[in-house]
Amino acid sequence: MLGWHDGKPMPQRQCRMLLIRIWIALQATCHLSAAADEDFKPLFNGKDLKGWVAVGTTDAFVVRDSSIFSTGAGPYPSWLRTEQAYENFVLRFEYQTEGWYEGGFLLHAPFDGPASKLGFKIHLRHEQKAYGLRSPGAIYDVAAPRSIANLPSGEWNACEIKCDWPRLQVTLNDQLIHDLSMDTEPGFRNRLRRGYMGIQNIGCRASFRNLRIRALPDQEKPWQPLFHSGMEAMREQGHSDWQMEDEVLTGQGKDGLAETRAEFSSPFELQVWVKTMVNGNGGVLFNGGPGRVEVQCFNAPDSTNPTGSFYGIAPAERVLSRDQEWFLLHIIHRGPSAEVLVNGERVSRTHDLKPPYQGTIGFQQHTPGGRIQYRSARIRAIE
Repeated sequence: MLGWHDGKPMPQRQCRMLLIRIWIALQATCHLSAAADEDFKPLFNGKDLKGWVAVGTTDAFVVRDSSIFSTGAGPYPSWLRTEQAYENFVLRFEYQTEGWYEGGFLLHAPFDGPASKLGFKIHLRHEQKAYGLRSPGAIYDVAAPRSIANLPSGEWNACEIKCDWPRLQVTLNDQLIHDLSMDTEPGFRNRLRRGYMGIQNIGCRASFRNLRIRALPDQEKPWQPLFHSGMEAMREQGHSDWQMEDEVLTGQGKDGLAETRAEFSSPFELQVWVKTMVNGNGGVLFNGGPGRVEVQCFNAPDSTNPTGSFYGIAPAERVLSRDQEWFLLHIIHRGPSAEVLVNGERVSRTHDLKPPYQGTIGFQQHTPGGRIQYRSARIRAIE
């Protein structure tokens, strides 16, 4: 006899068959687990920063003890981003804070601009204390975590982030701290849905290891690029010298306008990156006929119509952009109503636009002897 069952001896053959079944079940479980792990792609090889790009301070990140180590070197801002951009994914990583720490893991981040406002950030801290929208594990300034699940400084934390639009789930140390819908959560409205992943440095020290990702299918409604065909898709007016290279439209010299040959009807949203020289002045124009509208690009806080203003209609409430730095201009146009966001924050809106609510998209250079650049302009229809 080899075993017992219900208090009675189990025949040798029956016991052997039971052991075989258990062995098969264990093998199947191991196989499924291995297959699941194979779905994940490592983001870090444990040896060097191949596959990552330093933005800002180059010595802010090094490899130490098979981990990516944030040294805290300044100045702010600096971060380490992936080479590839992602929309939907399952991301897993471990992190360990060193002493007093705060920073974060950036998602859907663009190359330029404030990543935590245009994309979003999982806020990381050393202490186990609630701070509302800036608690450890919070989606920074968007959503507080359900619970404080991080471990004290010096201990390794395990984090999983699943982004499958519109659902976002974050698990920290086996506790589900976020489970929300990004299409109804107000804090996610108008944020970028695709971008880089990155480790943020704001002057503190931490280690990150076992970073791996499983990409999920994209779902975002496609955008129509305006600069893919170069100057062939544009028409020039005025006296500016316009050049296009790698989806960057540069206007310099005297006053002038480069506008699309194609026309676009409201409702739509338009995004374009903009960079001005010192005291540069330009703008993005839309609508046709007497209802032509200009959204100003002029980074002077004390001007009548600073960046983001509907020129002569509704001035911007504040200036969130600076000369010689790329900023994202986002225009949402719905017939008589429109709003402008700069670097992810709304700065102006109006309900007084006139028809025909259709026309070309124009890019203006308005400073004699100056220069302005527009990059990666794109547009899409909205409901």
